[in-house]
Amino acid sequence: MKNGNKHKKSYRYLVILLLVFLSAVLPIVGIYYGGNAKTICCEDVTNFVMLQSTGDEFKDFMLKEVRLPPILGAILIGLTLSGAGLMLQTLFRNLLASPYTTGISSGVLLIVALVIFINSVSSLLDTFGTDKILMAGWCGGLLSMTMLIIIALRVKESNGVIIVALLLSYLFGGIRSYLIANAQNIQVQEYWEFMVGTITKIHISDITNMAICTIIFILLSIFLIKPLNALLFGEKYAKSFGLNVKKTRILILLTTSFIVGAIIPYVGLIAFVGIASPYLARPLIKTSDHRWLMPTTMLLGVVLMLLCHIISLKYFVPIYYIYEISRPASPLPIGSVLDILGGLLVIYMVYNGEKKIRI
Repeated sequence: MKNGNKHKKSYRYLVILLLVFLSAVLPIVGIYYGGNAKTICCEDVTNFVMLQSTGDEFKDFMLKEVRLPPILGAILIGLTLSGAGLMLQTLFRNLLASPYTTGISSGVLLIVALVIFINSVSSLLDTFGTDKILMAGWCGGLLSMTMLIIIALRVKESNGVIIVALLLSYLFGGIRSYLIANAQNIQVQEYWEFMVGTITKIHISDITNMAICTIIFILLSIFLIKPLNALLFGEKYAKSFGLNVKKTRILILLTTSFIVGAIIPYVGLIAFVGIASPYLARPLIKTSDHRWLMPTTMLLGVVLMLLCHIISLKYFVPIYYIYEISRPASPLPIGSVLDILGGLLVIYMVYNGEKKIRI
C-alpha cells in the first residue's frame, strides 16, 4: 500500500515537472517562431535570449515589443483562466462550468458591445484617457462581479446560482444581438475580434498589470485549496466539516470574477481554456485533490496557450496553398486555434473512456 502511494506521488511529481519543462521551453520556441520578419534570424533570437540584445536596436524592438508580449500574455492567461475554470467546475460540480458558461464574462461582453456599437458610450469612456475597450472590459468585469455576489447572497444552492447567472447572460446576449443587427460592418468586425480572442495586441506595458493580477489570483487559489477539496463531496458534506459554504461560494465567485474582469479586456474572450485545461488535467494527474490538480491545471493551461499561439502564427501556410494567396494571411486568432485543438483533445479523452475521474 505504501509503495503504491509512493508510486502515485512520484508519478504526479513527474507530470508536474514535465509541464514545468514544457512551460519553460515553449516560450523560447515562441520567440524563435513568433514572427515572420525575414530580417530577424535564429542567431538574432539566440543573442536576444542569452544576452538580452541582438546588437541592432530595431531587432531588439521587434523582439521585445512584438514577439515577447504575446508569449508572456499566453502564460498569464493560461495560469489564470484555467485556474478560474477549475474553481467554478468544483463549486458547481459541473465539468462544463467556466467563466463563459457561468455568465462571468457576459458583463464584460455587454459593456464592450455598448462601447463598440453606441457612439455616445464610446465618447463617454474616451474622457478617461485610456483604451476605451480596456476600460469597458474593466467596467463589465465589475458588473459581473457585483451581479454574481448579489445572486450568491440570495440563492441557497450553487446550482441555483449558475442557472440565474446563465439566464442573465442570455439577457445580455439578446441586447448584444440587437446591437449587432443594427451595426456597421467595421463595428461587427471589431466585436468579432474581441469575441474570438487574440493575444497579438498585448503590449509590453500591459504585462505588469496582468502579472500583478495573476499573482493575487494565485495567492487566493492557494488559500482556497482546502475549501475546494471540501466541496468535492458536496455542500452538505462540507457543512458537516464546519465549512461556511455561502462564504466560500462568494469568495470563489469574487476571485474568478476579479481575474476574468482583469484579464479578458486585454485579450478578448478566450473561453475554452477554462473548460479544457481542468478536464484534461484530471485524468493526467489521476486525482481530484486540488493540491495536485490546481498546479497541473494551471501549467496545462500555459502549455495549451503557448502551443496554440505558435500554431496561430504559422497557420497561413496551408491557407496560402489552398487559396493561392499572393501574400501571407494575418495570424489566426488564438481563440479559434484553442477551440479546435482543445475540442479535439477533449473528444479524444472522452472516446478513450478517461471520464472516470469525476468532480
